[in-house]
Amino acid sequence: MMDFQNRAVDVICQHTKEGKLIPIKLRLQDDEVEFQTYVVKAYKDLSHKGSYIMPNGITATSTIFPFDCKIIVFGREKIVHLYYNSGDRIWRMA
Repeated sequence: MMDFQNRAVDVICQHTKEGKLIPIKLRLQDDEVEFQTYVVKAYKDLSHKGSYIMPNGITATSTIFPFDCKIIVFGREKIVHLYYNSGDRIWRMA
């Protein structure tokens, strides 16, 4: 799989009536530039921590909503770091 750090990704998410985001699926291009879709098996909403620095060096603020998401890639469980920037309305992989 390619290095997706700080790259924009397609995400299907749910907006709850309380205004929370829940990532459901993400879609990435593989090394052959074909799209692969991954179902989010579990997620951890990290936005409640307040401002903090994510693994890629980006500071999460009140306009950035970070998540740790568990997906299955080639039969192996993997944790990916996603964040949604509500200012530019783009999901990125950290």
